[in-house]
Amino acid sequence: MSLLSRLFAPTRISLEDQIATLGACGIHLRPEFNLDVLLDKFPRQKYEESRYVGPLIAMGGELEEEPFTPLSDNVWHLDTKCIEGPGSYVHIAERMRDLAHPDLPLENIRDHVDIANGDAWLEFELRGETIRWGARVNADWIDPAILSNFCQLLIAQDSPRRFTYLDLKGQDCLIGCSTEENILKLRQRTGIRFTWLE
Repeated sequence: MSLLSRLFAPTRISLEDQIATLGACGIHLRPEFNLDVLLDKFPRQKYEESRYVGPLIAMGGELEEEPFTPLSDNVWHLDTKCIEGPGSYVHIAERMRDLAHPDLPLENIRDHVDIANGDAWLEFELRGETIRWGARVNADWIDPAILSNFCQLLIAQDSPRRFTYLDLKGQDCLIGCSTEENILKLRQRTGIRFTWLE
């Protein structure tokens, strides 16, 4: 490697330091998990080369065996082609509820997904009110209006937090929930340009 290449090569950041920085910005593994669960997914070198994005994607995933427990309640790695049938929108609602905890205490979540007939909806109760949203069917793609509805619903709760978004330039993205202070800190400390989900 030439001197110039060494001077401008990105500095490798240890996985431990990346996790500590993310934690300072409000993004943590669930208490029952530690770094081993991330290292089971990818080798350390991959995380240290990908600088925050790799750990965030892994933390936003879930265990690969039942009960498929999310690794973090602060970030979600969403594949937008995830509507497979009944239960798909229930899963989305549960993840949005958990990201916004305790501000969206959704109960009795249920859905209907009939891709063949182009019919889908999501329904739940929030503080005694039943809320039902129709969903546009487009093969197995999520209806983005459902995510927008959750953004508006969180705003209506007078929460100091909003849902955040990072486009991963494919069919997937990262979604979180943050105060303005924490999203600014996240941008400054990691260089990742999270925006508000709308």
